[in-house]
Amino acid sequence: MKAIKYGLLITGLFFLSACTSPPEGITPVKNFDIQKYKGKWFEIARLNHSFEEGMEQVTATYSINDDGTVKVLNKGYLTDDKKWDDAEGLAKFVEGTDTGHF
Repeated sequence: MKAIKYGLLITGLFFLSACTSPPEGITPVKNFDIQKYKGKWFEIARLNHSFEEGMEQVTATYSINDDGTVKVLNKGYLTDDKKWDDAEGLAKFVEGTDTGHF
């Protein structure tokens, strides 16, 4: 069963991964405001990732923890299995909190 727990949702220029540098050709967002980013985001388009295969209604919800880290909850509906699946992650700023690079 392929599920969202095998990866994280990529949303815009905001990449959530174990990498400490952005991919080649990608510039982190400056003057980033996490307060404007938090909340539930709905997928309107996707890159082809195996962990989202067979999923619909994919969302990512971002909330700020007391220590400044960001809780990430990815959720999607597995159409073949007829059930919801989710994965919870944690993002930390690599640079300052005003740079959209986690």
